[in-house]
Amino acid sequence: MAAQASTAETTRDRILSEAERLFRHFGYLKTTVADIADACGMSPANVYRYFGSKAEINEAICARIIAKLQAGLRVIASGSGAASERLTLFIEHLSAHTRNTLINDRKVHDMVVVAMEQQWDVIEPHLRFIDEMVAEIIASGIASGEFRAQDPEQAARRVVGAIIVCSHPVVVAQFGSNPRTPSASDMAAFVLTALRA
Repeated sequence: MAAQASTAETTRDRILSEAERLFRHFGYLKTTVADIADACGMSPANVYRYFGSKAEINEAICARIIAKLQAGLRVIASGSGAASERLTLFIEHLSAHTRNTLINDRKVHDMVVVAMEQQWDVIEPHLRFIDEMVAEIIASGIASGEFRAQDPEQAARRVVGAIIVCSHPVVVAQFGSNPRTPSASDMAAFVLTALRA
């Protein structure tokens, strides 16, 4: 039974890897389930045994991308440095990931936009994760006396709202190249001033 589950997981991973490769090369909209099946050396019916639709495959790929991002953000949030340093690194890392993974690679950006527009289940937990990690950093800054006393959760929502300009894929794609758009470092400095005031 365990071997069967392992084989199923291996097949599922192979489908996702091939689908991601095709999505990155041809784009999400131009890639069909038949293309993915052909790349995996299997029939479309076999792909549908593991995923109900192309959208479901895309959602699973987005979940993998998000999991990798979250792992890096969690390391920063739970680090040992000062809260202000960790929050700056957190914002810069999130912004760099948005630019490098979701914007500079337009095909990946298209996948993420579809996920956000269709409000897939993978997006809402990710947004909550960002809020929670920022709240955790702020709470540690309050405890250490770095930040003024305030509700960490409310403050986190405000910080996340402020940094949308450098972290939200759609906003960054639209305004990121405008020289008037603040950088991640600028926004980090701005929110730190507000948290300390």
